[in-house]
Amino acid sequence: MLANEILQSATDTIGQRGLSYGHPADNMRRTAMLLSAYLETPIHDYQVAGIMVLVKLARSLESAQQIDTWIDMAAYTAIAGQLATEEDELYV
Repeated sequence: MLANEILQSATDTIGQRGLSYGHPADNMRRTAMLLSAYLETPIHDYQVAGIMVLVKLARSLESAQQIDTWIDMAAYTAIAGQLATEEDELYV
């Protein structure tokens, strides 16, 4: 799969998940609150997306040929970048 196809698939995935689960900031914020309580240290929404990139990167070590891992990683990276740099922008 070409790089631009991976990025397009990631864009499509973000849109589809947004329709199913709402704005990713809401989910990342909730997860950040849960992680913050569990770890007893502040975690931000963009850091949750970054953690998901690390989860996907770890999975790639087991099966680098799974294209959905790379698509998800690109999507989480984009979400992290948006959450870290913009306020209340809509995805879908």
